[in-house]
Amino acid sequence: MFRSTLFRRATMVLASAAVAGMLSAAPASAQPLPDAARGIGELQTLAAEMSPVASNAVNQLLGASVFVPKDVLELGLTTPQDFMYPSPTLGCGVADEPATVTLASAQAGPNLFPPITAGQLRFQAIPAYVAIPQSSDLSVAWINLNTFQGGIVKLDDRLPIINTPLLSKIVDTGAGTVLGTMFGTVSYPGNVNCTVVPTVGTFTS
Repeated sequence: MFRSTLFRRATMVLASAAVAGMLSAAPASAQPLPDAARGIGELQTLAAEMSPVASNAVNQLLGASVFVPKDVLELGLTTPQDFMYPSPTLGCGVADEPATVTLASAQAGPNLFPPITAGQLRFQAIPAYVAIPQSSDLSVAWINLNTFQGGIVKLDDRLPIINTPLLSKIVDTGAGTVLGTMFGTVSYPGNVNCTVVPTVGTFTS
């Protein structure tokens, strides 16, 4: 009975947080949503009361091992912004072809799932080659055209437990127009090595 009650409460909290997130879908007009932040906190508390396994599962659901930062009061849903063109990818292909493409995008905050705060971009790549990556040095060079701050970062996020590359990275770019280019290599089982030819894009952070 106790677990059933907790499950029902957790479901209601998740639903209310999701609805609140959808109501703030436009990041330019997002308003503070303390109810959504409180709902996430209540869900974490419920999971902690249930078991360590439940708590870990909720943390995985929220996309991070730490809880939503206290300064994240504006929550919303944003749409990934594509790079200008798919990146030609050499050394691997589909149906015996020598090459394929890699799609790349950048997602701005504030965004709830995955958790991206305002002033950040999450760079991410999706190869057309169908296999689980073993290693990667895929990187993004970026510059904020409003502040002239920039850098080069590896997309070195990894999937928990099985520890495989996610080909993504959240970067503190600051607010403004960000110019970026993605490049590097990705390795797959069977000694398959893919070289991602640079692609470029302009993004709003």
